[in-house]
Amino acid sequence: MFRAGKKSIYMFWFYLFVGSFFLGVFIMNMGNGFWLSQDGIFSAASVNRLKYIEIDSGRFLKYVLKNRMGESIVMILLSTTGIGLISVYACIVWQGLLAGMTITAAVMRYGIKGLLLILGGMFPHQLLLIPAQIMLLGWCYENSRKAHFSGRYMTTCAGSKKQQLVRQGILLVWIGAVVIIGCILESYVNPILVFDLVKLF
Repeated sequence: MFRAGKKSIYMFWFYLFVGSFFLGVFIMNMGNGFWLSQDGIFSAASVNRLKYIEIDSGRFLKYVLKNRMGESIVMILLSTTGIGLISVYACIVWQGLLAGMTITAAVMRYGIKGLLLILGGMFPHQLLLIPAQIMLLGWCYENSRKAHFSGRYMTTCAGSKKQQLVRQGILLVWIGAVVIIGCILESYVNPILVFDLVKLF
């Protein structure tokens, strides 16, 4: 993708995410009786359990890696199919809905403390994982267009086909490395911060 094309695509993704976010806020407000029941999202019982739970960071790392790398592999595989572009947009909408619903639930339950809990739950790993996911979506978008929309919609990339494949491969390895580092932070650093935050509840 050329720079001008990238900018317009990323802006469209941003608006799509924001729209999905507010849709998630709307859904949570309309159905708060269901979502915020005694056993619903961020219930007092679930938050209290965090105060006493002991996490095996090594096993947690394996779990996180399996899920995050698995999701990435699924997106990469989907980018080679006819629904590659649809899967990219679906991922953005889904993430926006989840973000809107989760943040709204936390704030409705606990106010500012709920927002702090959300921010603490995202730090520091999401500083790496969010950019990595955006790069992965960009990679999948470009790969899908090359595979299924060449000639009609795709802007021509500089260099031979081999050079393009090498560039794609290097970018994919880079994204994978960032995800792995983010998972390590999520498994070893983030639980310490979350345990400190839940003491406020």
